[in-house]
Amino acid sequence: MKRFLCFAVVLMLALPVFAMAEDPIVITAVLQINPEVVIDDNPVVQYIEEHLGIRLIIEAPPLASYGDRVKQLMATGDMPDLVHFGADVDAKMWAEEGLLLELTDLIDQYPNMSANHSVEQRGDCDFFGDGHIWGLPRANSYDRWGFLINKKWLDKVGKEIPKTIEEFIDVCRAFTFEDPDGNGVADTFGVSFGVSGDFSPWHLQNDFVSMAYSISGWHHGMPDADGSAKLRALKSGYGDYMKLVRLLYEEGVLDPEYFTPGSDGEEKFFQGRTGMFGTSGKNFTNKLEKYGVDPDDFVYCSPLVLNAGDRPQYAMPPSAWMAYYVNADSANVDAVLRLLDWADSAEGFTIMQMGFQGDHYNSYDIETRTVDRTEEQFRAREKVTSNMFGFANAYKGLEALMGGSNPVLIAKWQKEYAETEAATQKVYFPFTKMIDKVGVEFPDEQATVASLETRFITGEVSFEDLMDYVNGEFAEKTAAIAQEFADFMAANPARYED
Repeated sequence: MKRFLCFAVVLMLALPVFAMAEDPIVITAVLQINPEVVIDDNPVVQYIEEHLGIRLIIEAPPLASYGDRVKQLMATGDMPDLVHFGADVDAKMWAEEGLLLELTDLIDQYPNMSANHSVEQRGDCDFFGDGHIWGLPRANSYDRWGFLINKKWLDKVGKEIPKTIEEFIDVCRAFTFEDPDGNGVADTFGVSFGVSGDFSPWHLQNDFVSMAYSISGWHHGMPDADGSAKLRALKSGYGDYMKLVRLLYEEGVLDPEYFTPGSDGEEKFFQGRTGMFGTSGKNFTNKLEKYGVDPDDFVYCSPLVLNAGDRPQYAMPPSAWMAYYVNADSANVDAVLRLLDWADSAEGFTIMQMGFQGDHYNSYDIETRTVDRTEEQFRAREKVTSNMFGFANAYKGLEALMGGSNPVLIAKWQKEYAETEAATQKVYFPFTKMIDKVGVEFPDEQATVASLETRFITGEVSFEDLMDYVNGEFAEKTAAIAQEFADFMAANPARYED
């Protein structure tokens, strides 16, 4: 059943004395909202009503049929003023058909919107590769992939937290062969990669290792060590990284069940069967809480480097959650963009994510991303707003809450997250959608590379077999896409921040 929302709002004019608008501006919207949120008499809606001067008419289709409903409206010419949808081939088609308003020159006219969306995030709606933006990607939190290490094991084997690849190998060996859990049984391994037995040397869980070679597992926009843009298998550090994984497997310090269907590296780590595991810096304390372990037994660490003294790097691909599109024929463009701009402000983000002080929380600190609230307040908030209802899922790159549900975990997250932030260089790069063509146009060649990688790691083929194919047939067939990628990255270079 469709749910509709109408509400009137008072326009606050930027004058010393605020005047009441006689007639609110009406805009229509199709939004993805979870069914727990009660639309009628919604206090978030009422607050907007009192401060933005907008009357919204919202259609919130059932989540299961949301995409179909949006496509139906677009096909019949019934596009609302505002719609939330993916930055995909359908949205590109709508832009080509003139249904979407180009936002390129408008975004920077709205300060909160401009500040809360990076240039790289906006690129998700650069459908034609010409710098023209056709939607506002929904701000989402950036992820940083480092690793957790078992501190008790480190103390037992007398090692320090590894920072270089060489130190990493040394700790892996100690965790495997020096009985770090003290049970007298050879049943531990240095590290495990991957999740749920889906073997690949390119999981995000591997990023803390592969980033030492300027390779990010799933994010192809990460520049090569010399700053150039290359397909992953053609990067200068590809061969050395593959040799490293082969060495770990051959010596038995990489959990061999990494290849077994159903094996879960994360679960093994928290069961005390492996000593290191790649994880995200934004939610590692959530994992500690999930498995009920002692937080003091584990430390979150920055990605590894090749040489002592090198600065570790976080790959920072664009992060967005679908996008908001404005009807090219809308008579209320400013009202739509003012609403989105407010949602990207500290006030709007807090209200749309957390609700209201007193009713939904006792106190909230947007700087530390911490909240004090009762279970009753939390349940009340679920009926008022949510991540899906909020027009922004992140403010200044972070989610509304970070660090866990209790003071001990939050303090741990704040300390270790801040330490890795200070130590690590961030590499921001744009969406690289043309890379998807490799899998679409050359599925056999890509499958062959993946097969050779696995067989090389397990010792079934030689390094020469792998590299001959990569540098030969694979490189030749993907040359045009590789050049398109290189040209795009030359025009949209990565951005480095400390």
